[in-house]
Amino acid sequence: RSPSLKSLTPAEMPYLNGLFYEVLRLYPPVPNNSKVAKADDVLPSGHKVAKGTSTIYLPYAMGRDPKTYPEPELVRPERWIPFSAPAPHEFPVFQAGPRICLGMEMATFEVKLAAVLLLQSYSFEISPAEREKIHYVNTLTMAVCSSKDQDSHNLWLQPVARAQQL
Repeated sequence: RSPSLKSLTPAEMPYLNGLFYEVLRLYPPVPNNSKVAKADDVLPSGHKVAKGTSTIYLPYAMGRDPKTYPEPELVRPERWIPFSAPAPHEFPVFQAGPRICLGMEMATFEVKLAAVLLLQSYSFEISPAEREKIHYVNTLTMAVCSSKDQDSHNLWLQPVARAQQL
Protein backbone atom coordinates (compact mmCIF):
# COMPACT_ATOMS: atom_id res chain seq x y z
CA ARG A 1 0.00 0.00 0.00
CA SER A 2 1.16 3.50 -0.67
CA PRO A 3 2.39 5.44 2.36
CA SER A 4 0.62 8.62 3.41
CA LEU A 5 1.30 11.46 5.82
CA LYS A 6 -0.92 9.72 8.39
CA SER A 7 0.57 6.26 7.87
CA LEU A 8 4.10 7.55 8.55
CA THR A 9 3.33 9.01 11.98
CA PRO A 10 5.13 7.66 15.08
CA ALA A 11 1.85 6.06 16.21
CA GLU A 12 1.37 4.20 12.91
CA MET A 13 5.03 3.24 12.32
CA PRO A 14 6.71 3.34 15.73
CA TYR A 15 9.70 1.19 14.79
CA LEU A 16 10.53 3.23 11.70
CA ASN A 17 10.23 6.42 13.74
CA GLY A 18 12.44 4.94 16.47
CA LEU A 19 15.06 3.88 13.94
CA PHE A 20 15.03 7.35 12.39
CA TYR A 21 15.68 8.97 15.79
CA GLU A 22 18.39 6.42 16.66
CA VAL A 23 20.23 7.23 13.43
CA LEU A 24 19.96 10.96 14.15
CA ARG A 25 21.12 10.39 17.73
CA LEU A 26 24.20 8.41 16.69
CA TYR A 27 25.04 10.24 13.47
CA PRO A 28 23.69 13.79 13.67
CA PRO A 29 23.94 15.69 10.37
CA VAL A 30 25.96 18.43 12.10
CA PRO A 31 28.16 16.64 14.68
CA ASN A 32 29.50 19.79 16.33
CA ASN A 33 28.35 23.38 16.35
CA SER A 34 29.08 26.72 17.93
CA LYS A 35 27.12 29.81 18.83
CA VAL A 36 27.94 33.32 20.04
CA ALA A 37 25.73 34.91 22.69
CA LYS A 38 24.13 38.11 21.35
CA ALA A 39 23.13 39.13 24.88
CA ASP A 40 23.72 38.05 28.46
CA ASP A 41 21.85 34.82 29.04
CA VAL A 42 21.46 31.86 31.39
CA LEU A 43 21.68 28.25 30.23
CA PRO A 44 19.04 25.72 31.36
CA SER A 45 21.69 24.40 33.78
CA GLY A 46 21.81 27.80 35.49
CA HIS A 47 25.23 28.77 34.12
CA LYS A 48 25.51 32.43 33.15
CA VAL A 49 26.69 33.30 29.66
CA ALA A 50 27.98 36.79 28.98
CA LYS A 51 27.28 38.63 25.74
CA GLY A 52 29.90 37.77 23.11
CA THR A 53 30.77 34.41 24.67
CA SER A 54 31.44 31.64 22.17
CA THR A 55 30.01 28.26 23.05
CA ILE A 56 30.58 24.91 21.39
CA TYR A 57 28.30 21.94 21.75
CA LEU A 58 28.64 18.45 20.34
CA PRO A 59 25.44 16.70 19.22
CA TYR A 60 27.62 13.69 18.35
CA ALA A 61 28.76 13.36 21.97
CA MET A 62 25.34 14.31 23.38
CA GLY A 63 23.81 11.34 21.55
CA ARG A 64 26.32 9.02 23.21
CA ASP A 65 25.84 10.17 26.80
CA PRO A 66 25.14 7.02 28.85
CA LYS A 67 23.25 9.06 31.47
CA THR A 68 20.72 10.03 28.84
CA TYR A 69 20.91 6.93 26.62
CA PRO A 70 21.75 3.69 28.45
CA GLU A 71 24.01 1.51 26.28
CA PRO A 72 24.52 4.47 23.94
CA GLU A 73 26.52 2.61 21.27
CA LEU A 74 23.66 0.18 20.64
CA VAL A 75 21.00 0.96 18.04
CA ARG A 76 17.77 0.49 20.01
CA PRO A 77 14.72 1.96 18.22
CA GLU A 78 12.65 0.79 21.19
CA ARG A 79 14.02 3.65 23.30
CA TRP A 80 11.75 5.97 21.26
CA ILE A 81 8.59 3.83 21.66
CA PRO A 82 6.14 5.15 22.67
CA PHE A 83 7.36 8.34 21.05
CA SER A 84 7.77 11.53 22.97
CA ALA A 85 9.51 14.30 21.03
CA PRO A 86 12.83 15.14 22.66
CA ALA A 87 13.49 18.68 23.83
CA PRO A 88 15.32 20.51 21.02
CA HIS A 89 18.09 21.71 23.35
CA GLU A 90 18.71 18.15 24.54
CA PHE A 91 18.50 16.61 21.05
CA PRO A 92 19.79 19.42 18.82
CA VAL A 93 20.02 17.59 15.50
CA PHE A 94 17.57 20.11 14.02
CA GLN A 95 18.99 23.01 16.07
CA ALA A 96 16.80 24.75 18.67
CA GLY A 97 15.27 28.08 19.60
CA PRO A 98 15.05 30.76 16.91
CA ARG A 99 17.41 28.75 14.66
CA ILE A 100 15.37 25.52 14.69
CA CYS A 101 15.16 23.91 11.26
CA LEU A 102 12.07 25.17 9.46
CA GLY A 103 12.03 22.04 7.30
CA MET A 104 12.28 19.55 10.18
CA GLU A 105 8.80 18.07 9.72
CA MET A 106 9.16 17.88 5.93
CA ALA A 107 12.62 16.31 6.16
CA THR A 108 11.34 13.73 8.64
CA PHE A 109 8.41 12.89 6.38
CA GLU A 110 10.64 12.64 3.28
CA VAL A 111 13.13 10.29 4.96
CA LYS A 112 10.37 8.00 6.18
CA LEU A 113 8.60 8.10 2.81
CA ALA A 114 11.80 7.20 0.93
CA ALA A 115 12.57 4.39 3.40
CA VAL A 116 9.09 2.88 3.10
CA LEU A 117 8.98 3.12 -0.69
CA LEU A 118 12.43 1.58 -1.09
CA LEU A 119 11.95 -1.14 1.53
CA GLN A 120 8.61 -2.20 0.04
CA SER A 121 10.44 -3.26 -3.12
CA TYR A 122 14.02 -3.91 -2.05
CA SER A 123 16.27 -5.15 0.69
CA PHE A 124 19.86 -3.90 0.72
CA GLU A 125 23.15 -5.68 1.18
CA ILE A 126 26.71 -4.50 1.56
CA SER A 127 29.70 -6.63 0.66
CA PRO A 128 32.19 -7.44 3.42
CA ALA A 129 34.91 -5.60 1.45
CA GLU A 130 32.79 -2.43 1.34
CA ARG A 131 31.86 -2.78 5.03
CA GLU A 132 35.57 -2.67 5.95
CA LYS A 133 36.02 0.68 4.15
CA ILE A 134 33.26 2.57 5.98
CA HIS A 135 34.30 5.50 8.11
CA TYR A 136 32.90 8.90 8.94
CA VAL A 137 34.32 12.26 8.02
CA ASN A 138 33.77 14.99 10.59
CA THR A 139 33.26 18.08 8.47
CA LEU A 140 30.57 20.72 8.90
CA THR A 141 28.14 17.93 8.10
CA MET A 142 28.86 14.31 8.93
CA ALA A 143 29.59 12.22 5.85
CA VAL A 144 29.82 8.49 5.28
CA CYS A 145 32.82 7.58 3.13
CA SER A 146 33.96 4.37 1.50
CA SER A 147 37.63 5.28 1.28
CA LYS A 148 40.11 6.22 3.95
CA ASP A 149 42.45 7.52 1.25
CA GLN A 150 40.15 10.00 -0.45
CA ASP A 151 37.03 12.01 0.21
CA SER A 152 34.53 9.66 -1.44
CA HIS A 153 31.16 10.28 0.25
CA ASN A 154 29.90 6.96 -1.15
CA LEU A 155 28.26 4.02 0.54
CA TRP A 156 27.85 1.23 -1.98
CA LEU A 157 24.84 -0.98 -1.27
CA GLN A 158 23.37 -3.62 -3.54
CA PRO A 159 19.57 -3.54 -3.88
CA VAL A 160 17.90 -6.95 -3.94
CA ALA A 161 14.38 -7.02 -5.35
CA ARG A 162 11.74 -8.40 -3.01
CA ALA A 163 9.18 -10.90 -4.28
CA GLN A 164 6.09 -8.97 -5.36
CA GLN A 165 2.95 -9.69 -3.37
CA LEU A 166 -0.32 -9.89 -5.26
